[in-house]
Amino acid sequence: MKSKKALIVISFGSTFTETRLQDIGGIEQCLAEAFPAYEKFRAFTSNIIRKRLAEKGLVIADPESILKKLVANGYEEVILQPTHLLHGEEFEQKIEALKEFYAPSFRKFIVSQPLIVQDSDYELTACAIASQFPALGKNEGIILMGHGTPRNNNKAFGYTYNKMQAVFDAMELPVVVGTVEESDSPNFEAALDLVLQRGYKKVHMYPLMVVAGDHANNDMYGDDVDSWKCQIEARGVKTEGHLHGIGRNKAVQALYVEHVLEAMSKNK
Repeated sequence: MKSKKALIVISFGSTFTETRLQDIGGIEQCLAEAFPAYEKFRAFTSNIIRKRLAEKGLVIADPESILKKLVANGYEEVILQPTHLLHGEEFEQKIEALKEFYAPSFRKFIVSQPLIVQDSDYELTACAIASQFPALGKNEGIILMGHGTPRNNNKAFGYTYNKMQAVFDAMELPVVVGTVEESDSPNFEAALDLVLQRGYKKVHMYPLMVVAGDHANNDMYGDDVDSWKCQIEARGVKTEGHLHGIGRNKAVQALYVEHVLEAMSKNK
């Protein structure tokens, strides 16, 4: 008899339908095709998002609920693959922490990694993201809006986005990276200064996030005067919004597959 194997794809979640289908769903589909011997499950870690979706009739489980069912149904091997961008607090507390409690219940219990963890992940991710950029005209640039973190004790604080900026600079691409969180670096003011310093007349704006949710649609490219779009246009720079997360990027999806393969090779 074949052993029962499960691959749980764990996301923060989103209330935006297109994002669930294209960004999160794109990663899930790619992983399902890459590992057909594993039964695929979807889990969201955000309690608020699961509650809002349930109110609309869409019930999505949390990771622990799925793991309890897998234990009860005799699964022997489980892989947890987060769709999270970074190795931050969300990953550590809601995914990585599951191993201590649930690993003894399975013959094999593997926790794979978010998209960006090791130094080598930065260049791979930058190349993958660059594949979605349009052909740029003279004095045109790219802005990538990351989330950032409000806590300076987080592993990602003050490093990740500056590192991404350095990688794009080394690639000689006209990319400016910024974060929604004002306390993280580089924040919007720093990103705007760089746009003006470089003399861009037009910028293409993308979320540096797996999903294009509230931050992308409102903070980045909303019509409120405080949005990045409106503040940039107020300085005489034209904008064009690209409201899709990097989760639907085929090259990014392939990196998640590589993370699973790497995790499996370390847990033979």
